[in-house]
Amino acid sequence: MLGFHQHDVHPLLTQYFTDLLLPSDQHVFVPLCGKTQDMVYFAQFMRVTGSELSEIACRDFFIDNEIEFDQQTFGEFERYSADQLTLCQGDFFKLGANAIDKVDWIYDRAALIAMPPVMQEKYVRHLKQFFTANTRLFLITVEFPSEQLSGPPFSISGDDVKRLFSGFSVECIASHDLNDKRFAQRKFEVDSLCEKLYLIKK
Repeated sequence: MLGFHQHDVHPLLTQYFTDLLLPSDQHVFVPLCGKTQDMVYFAQFMRVTGSELSEIACRDFFIDNEIEFDQQTFGEFERYSADQLTLCQGDFFKLGANAIDKVDWIYDRAALIAMPPVMQEKYVRHLKQFFTANTRLFLITVEFPSEQLSGPPFSISGDDVKRLFSGFSVECIASHDLNDKRFAQRKFEVDSLCEKLYLIKK
């Protein structure tokens, strides 16, 4: 999701994540990860696996952070790895849950909001395969008058999240109005812009 790349760790992550961590947490999965700095933050606490379509983004992530990496081919995927960090380069929808270790956390900052509604449903159906009884999803969305901006990013309401994750526990734990109408590196011509954080689990 290079269009939503942020140079710094997301403030909602640094503000809320450590309070939600359990001593048993060992692995976080970041679908459609781009080259987000959030993965470097996560690597302080646990192993990180990212899924990314772009070879350039995978290489740039390690190069930009001055991290030496190994590259290996696994089936349809290229794996870039170094210590706590592994990026699986290829089609997320072809990545099975059995291809990576069991995950305690899933982190989505810019994947769901980058997709139109039909793709959101397909994405969430596939994402659910990575959940176990103990997996928690740290989901960040944006809300704005959808008639004022056609997307991406796409406005996702609380009702949308509950519908997409029907049968799951969905809790909104933070809501921040972005008064300057800036999201990532863009300014939006909308009347209101709000970022929300959801904690989702089975």
